[in-house]
This record gives sequence, structure tokens and C-alpha cells, in this order.
Amino acid sequence: MARLFEQVSGCRAVAFADPFAPAREMAAERFPGAALFESCEELLDRSDVDAVLVASADHAHEANGLAVLARRKHLYLEKPMAQSVAGCDALLRTWSGTNTVFMVGLELRECVLFRRVREILDAGEIGRPVMGLAIDNVSVGGDYFYHNHYRKKAYTRSLLLQKGVHTIDLLNWFMGGNPCRVFASGGLDYFGRKEDPEKRCRDCERARSCRYYVVPKSPAAKAADGCVWSRDIDLNDNSQLLIDYDNGSRAVYMECHFTPEYTREFTLFGDEGKLTAFYNNECDFLIRVTKPGGSVKELRPAPEKGGHGGSDINLVRAFFQAIEDGKCPVSFLVGARNAAAVGAAGEDSIETGLPVTIPPPPL
Repeated sequence: MARLFEQVSGCRAVAFADPFAPAREMAAERFPGAALFESCEELLDRSDVDAVLVASADHAHEANGLAVLARRKHLYLEKPMAQSVAGCDALLRTWSGTNTVFMVGLELRECVLFRRVREILDAGEIGRPVMGLAIDNVSVGGDYFYHNHYRKKAYTRSLLLQKGVHTIDLLNWFMGGNPCRVFASGGLDYFGRKEDPEKRCRDCERARSCRYYVVPKSPAAKAADGCVWSRDIDLNDNSQLLIDYDNGSRAVYMECHFTPEYTREFTLFGDEGKLTAFYNNECDFLIRVTKPGGSVKELRPAPEKGGHGGSDINLVRAFFQAIEDGKCPVSFLVGARNAAAVGAAGEDSIETGLPVTIPPPPL
């Protein structure tokens, strides 16, 4: 992320903070001359720090973000904003009135595919979106989340937050209202439940046949090859959410971490037509608009250069442009809150078996 930031003219990494010594050593090697600290507070004491990127563990986003905002520094906070609705709202209230720029790393809003979807909706081509469906097909769930500390709720809270928040944010954006109620179901039905918690890929007799076998990248990655079938895993690997919005629209979000493909798929039902959108990492983008009577229009937006079809660098540029302009994109910030709120409320609903009400954003 620091290298990405330095692609923006006038931006230079001057300091890093991390309690993990190997991380500081890596920063010292890749950014010679930058100051290194063990705590966020020490970094924030520096007068030459104008903007701060918080890319810490999800459970630390709230505390780190509050510390940055309390010092009146510009803040780029990685997603999710926080792991609870209350945490998100605490960040918004702390930011309000500070005259600083606060953005969250939901870069897919800057992807050409999803900007084009938003333009089609704004042009009224399918009328008012009444129902929506979004599906996260995650073929790499085992590789990304079930070998290490991410596989525990105590650390990750929910993959609805760690992974799903990107797609949930887009779904909310397309439906055009604030989410006000979530009812969800989910479970751990594929990973976990079988093996000793101490089992590691490096010692496994089934290494050659297991699709999730990994080799630790470094000696520091001591827990990076835990068995994905371990009995101590408690993080759901599939979820379904029913979402109500304050404008009367409704949507379904589905997330699965053991599918063969890695895609995001959207279907939006309007009162004057239907729109589908397809996204994959190969950037084979597709939009299809179907109108009453059977007419069909297909669009294949060309990806821009860079990660996520160019959206990674686009969002970083938007952050620094907002700083130059002195204007924080409040609607984007509220959207980031709403996305995390849906994820957190969804996990609460799965745990209780009850619908969960989401309060209006405090801005």
C-alpha cells in the first residue's frame, strides 16, 4: 500500500508503525530513511505526517482510526471500517467537524465496471431498483482465510466483514438507500471440524493431494500453514443475507468460500428493466441490460491499468485529490459505514437467529 501511495505525485512515505519487529525490518529495507515506530501514537507525534494509512488487523481499525482522527490527521482506513455498527459510528462522530479527509479502502467503487453500472442506474435505464442480488464466489477462501489467525471469530469477527464488505458496499450503492434491517443464515459447513488444531501443512501426509496445501513463505509465518480442516476453526464459510433498505428496496447477498470460481455477480431488478454485472480478477467485465419486450444491451467495459481493474490507484488518487480540494466525500464515507454495518448485523443475525435492525448513520 505504501508503494501504491508513492505513485501519487507529492506523496512520500516518511514513517511506519508496527508492533511486529519483522514488519518494521521489512519497511526499513524497502523504504530506507523512513522513521520506524512500535506504536501508532509515536508516529502521530511527528509533525511531518500529514496523512495516515491504517492497514492494521481488522480488530484494530477502530482504535487506530480514532487515534488518527483525534490528532486531526487525514485518514485512509483499510476496510472494514470497524467490526461493529457502534465502532463505525464512533469513527464517524469523531471525524465530524474535524476538517480532515477520511476515506475507507473500498476501492471497487472506483472500478470502471461498477462506475458504469452506477451511470446506467442514474440514467434510469432500468427504472428504480426494487430488488437486488449479489454473490461472492470465493474459490480461494481456504488459501486466504483458513490457514492462519483469520480463521477465528475472535480475530476476524466475520468474513462478511473481512471479505464481503466490498461487494456489500456496491450492492448498497446500487440499491440507493441506507440498510435498515438484516436477517441472515450461515454456517461452517465445508472447512474445519475434523483435524487436530496443531496439524500443519509442512508435516501433512496428504500434502500432495490437498487442494489447500501451502508452504510457509518465511520463518516468521509460523501459523500460516495451519490445517484448513482443524477443529478449532469457528469462522463461517458461507452466508446468506436478506437486506431491507429505508427507501423500500430489498436485496440478497450470498457469500461462499469453497466454490470453483472467483467472481462477483450482481443482478438488479428495476421497475423498468433488469441489469446484470459480472466481475472477475481477469477483468472480463460484462454488463447486460434487459428491457421489457426482450431487448438486450451488452457492454464490456475495458479495465484500466493496475490492481482490481485500475481501482486501487484510482481510490488512492481520489484520497489525495480530496485533501487538495479540502472536501471529504461524505456519501462514500457513509457507504463504508453502511457496508460494515450490514456485515456486522448479518453476523449478529446468524448467531441469534433473529433479524437485526441497523440504526441510521449518524451523519
